[in-house]
Amino acid sequence: MESETFRQGLAEGGCRFEPVKDPVGTRGHATVTMRLGERRAVLPEVGTKKPLDPRIVREVVDEPGLDWNELPGPASRG
Repeated sequence: MESETFRQGLAEGGCRFEPVKDPVGTRGHATVTMRLGERRAVLPEVGTKKPLDPRIVREVVDEPGLDWNELPGPASRG
């Protein structure tokens, strides 16, 4: 799944996105905090058209308790 499609699906589900401020500088990968009410998950910033690793998508969906089957794309994600 592309990063843009994933984020659009999360936004349609009521999620907000906040940039993560790196106190050390520009070390590591850029990330965004995704919030749904009081729950949150960290999403890597990889570019809008880049595919996301399915394991990362699953982790971001599971952490705040979202339903995997309500994401855009094929329902047969394994």
